[in-house]
Amino acid sequence: MGRTTPREAIPQSADELTAEWFTDVLAERIDQATVTAVRTEIIGAGIGFVGELHRCQLTWDRDDARLPSSVVAKMPSALRKNRAMGEGLLAYEREILVYRDLAGRLGIAMPDHIHSAMDPNPAPWLERIVVFLFERLPLGGINWTVDQLMKLARKSERRFLLVIEDIDDAQPPSQVEEGSLEDVQSALGVLADFHAANWQPTELVAENPFLWPLNRTPKVVQAGYKRYRESFVARFGEMVESEFLRRMDELQAQLPELVDRLVAGPSCLLHGDYRLDNIMFRPSGDMVVLDYQLVGYGRPGWDVAYFITTALSPEHRGAERELLEHYHAALVDAGVTDHSFDELAADVRLTKELLAHRLIGTGDLIDTAIADHDDSFIDLLVRRTTGWVDLD
Repeated sequence: MGRTTPREAIPQSADELTAEWFTDVLAERIDQATVTAVRTEIIGAGIGFVGELHRCQLTWDRDDARLPSSVVAKMPSALRKNRAMGEGLLAYEREILVYRDLAGRLGIAMPDHIHSAMDPNPAPWLERIVVFLFERLPLGGINWTVDQLMKLARKSERRFLLVIEDIDDAQPPSQVEEGSLEDVQSALGVLADFHAANWQPTELVAENPFLWPLNRTPKVVQAGYKRYRESFVARFGEMVESEFLRRMDELQAQLPELVDRLVAGPSCLLHGDYRLDNIMFRPSGDMVVLDYQLVGYGRPGWDVAYFITTALSPEHRGAERELLEHYHAALVDAGVTDHSFDELAADVRLTKELLAHRLIGTGDLIDTAIADHDDSFIDLLVRRTTGWVDLD
C-alpha cells in the first residue's frame, strides 16, 4: 500500500492557532526561532460579514526586533449562513489569491502576506454550470437554485486561512459612527491612486479569472429583489418614500443593461468593499487598506459611490460634489485622462441606485449584529444607502 500524505494543518478556530503551529509556518521566514505562547482575541466582531479575524499575540523564545509580536489570522465565519455566502462569492479563495499573488502589483498599501492555505476546490467545474444556469433560468428557478447551492455550501468542510501583518499602529474610523469629511477625502485620494494604478486591467483580468466583472450574473440580483422586496417593505417601509420604491422597481426591469454600463470601458480594478472599517489610518496620515474578498473590475464610480454612501450619513449629501471633484482631481493627477468628471458623476448617481436595489435583494442571506447597537450592520447600510439615492 502506498503511503498517504499527512493532511496539512489549516486552523479553523482560535484554539488551533497554537505556538507549535506558528513555529512551523514561520520557520522559513524566521530561522531558528520558536513561538512559546499564543494569546488570541477576536477583532472586528459584528462588522465582518463572512470572516472571523483573530489577533494573535506571539511570545518568542528570544528577543529579536525581526520577530512579530502579533499577527492577524483570518478564517471563515463560524456562522454557517455567512460562511455559505462567503464560499458562494469565492470570497475566501479570492482574498488569499490577492494577498499571495497580486499584493505587489496593486499600487496600494496593504498588510504583508505572512501565510495562507486552503483546501483545493473539490468541484472547479461547477462554477461554469452555475453561471450557465443563472444566465438562462427564470427568476424563480434562480432562487430555487440559490437555495440548493446555499444548502450545499453550509455543509462545506473546505478550509481557508490567511495570516497577515498586524497593523497595530493604526485604527479605522468608526463605520457605525461615520467618518469625518476629512477622513473621507483622504481615503478617496488613496482610492483614486489604486484605480489609476490598475486602469484598464485587461492583462491582469485575463491572468486571474477570480476577478469578476460588475455585470456578472445580474439575474441573481433580480431574483433576490423579487424574493425579498416584500419583506424589505415590511421592515423599512416607514423610512422610504413611495417614489423610492417606484424607482427600485424600474431598476429591477432594466438591471442587466444598467449594470453593463458600469463595465463598459474605461474600467479599472475595484476593491469591492471599500469602506471605513477596511481602512487603517496611521498617525502619520498614511493609510493601509484591508479586505480583498470582493475585488473585481468595472468603472470607478462603483467604489466611489459605495464608499461615500456607507461612510457618511445622508445629511452630508450637500458635500457630494466636492468629494467627487476631490476624487476626480486625484485620479487625473495620477495619470488618468480618459474619464471625465461628468462620466464619474453619472456613474455614481446610477451606482447609488443599484446599491440600494442590491441591498433590498440581500434579504436574509447574510446579516451581522453590532455590539451595543439596536440595528444590525445591514440595517445601518440600508438606512444610509437609501438616503443617498437621488429621486429628483
